[in-house]
Amino acid sequence: MNQTLIFIPHWVFEGPLLAAWLIIGVAVLGFLWMKHGSGQETWSFVPVFAAVALMIHFVLPVLEISGINPEDPTGPAITIGLAIRGYGIFLVCAIVSGFALAIFRAPCIGLTSDQVISLGFWMILVGIAGARIFYVIQKSDVFLANGASFGQLLLAVVDMTKGGLVVYGSLIGGMIAGVAYLKFNKLPLAKTADLIAPGMALGLAIGRLGCLMNGCCYGGICEAPLPSVTFPPGSPPYMAQLNNGALIGITATENLDSNSGFRWVAESIEAGSPAAEQGLQVGDEFSINAPDERYIRFEKQDGSESIALLISLESNRNDGVGAPSITVPVADLPARSRAVYPTQIYSAINAFLLCLVLWFYWTIRKYDGEVFALMLILYSVGRFLMELIRIDEKGQLGTGLTISQLISVAMIILGVSLLAYARRPNAKPVLPA
Repeated sequence: MNQTLIFIPHWVFEGPLLAAWLIIGVAVLGFLWMKHGSGQETWSFVPVFAAVALMIHFVLPVLEISGINPEDPTGPAITIGLAIRGYGIFLVCAIVSGFALAIFRAPCIGLTSDQVISLGFWMILVGIAGARIFYVIQKSDVFLANGASFGQLLLAVVDMTKGGLVVYGSLIGGMIAGVAYLKFNKLPLAKTADLIAPGMALGLAIGRLGCLMNGCCYGGICEAPLPSVTFPPGSPPYMAQLNNGALIGITATENLDSNSGFRWVAESIEAGSPAAEQGLQVGDEFSINAPDERYIRFEKQDGSESIALLISLESNRNDGVGAPSITVPVADLPARSRAVYPTQIYSAINAFLLCLVLWFYWTIRKYDGEVFALMLILYSVGRFLMELIRIDEKGQLGTGLTISQLISVAMIILGVSLLAYARRPNAKPVLPA
């Protein structure tokens, strides 16, 4: 895990970056004009150019982070710059790699690389927006619990510096944008869907490695003799285990009593753990309280990082005898999270294998639309099963199934329907290359 790779300093956003983009944009537009004249290929770059310029000027400065002023450590925080996250680097690599596959095969169905790039731009733009909106909706209880206003929720949609994209949101958004673009430009829908399907799977594979860098999309605690991974303090798995007591020896279930002030019920207590030494018992209802600053990492002079705060655990005995609050020093907290299933790696392997299947199936498909339908079916089956060892989502609609599992079922039905439609009796078979 390595969430932050480098920082782009604040002064870059005060003018140099926008000026550089304007120069690049004019140069690219001039090149397209010389190559294509005043045709659609040239003018299709204008919205891309404008969107990036607006993002540089209005969006990126908002995403800069603040920190301690080295000249006045006790004074107000200052703007440091834009953090370049490992998650974002892998996301860019996923996008480039996925559409590189599509561009490689585009001539086979009569499309140009410019057409694929234009299609990709709109699919990526709407897909990322859909992924982020889906994430904010999915985690709305967390945002609202922290007192976020409507404006802060809107800002959270564009703030992707810490990760937080939902694959199904990007898939749905990308599909909508793709269909709209192909219909508007009168391009073949089923053929193009088959073309980009392997690239979408490759993008998923690389994107999941970004999830590993960020620490999101993590699995549950792995007690079986299987591959596992641990995460450092401040990471999502570590903080989740801190919140539910797993780091101090508690196995707990969520307290579904909305009238209770305690979020968890202790199911078992590990012998010799901090929780056991402090007197917590099985059946106690408890919550772990710590200030919001527990999410901040404090760097020591030797360059190491640690959480420099205490946590307190308050419990309510079922027998009516209130247990005292428990204060656990940082020294008693483990340096890493408990081992969890490496779901990010499993998902990356699954998506890469899916890419290979789709890539080779494209050469033997009998009808247009089969490859894309197969992608929906196989990915959704894998995602449904992956949710069985992931714990970062809750059951929805009283079914015990996560929202991703519910969408997986819908996507499987959609994929089967598209496959049946592609193979309808009057469908024209794919002509030999």
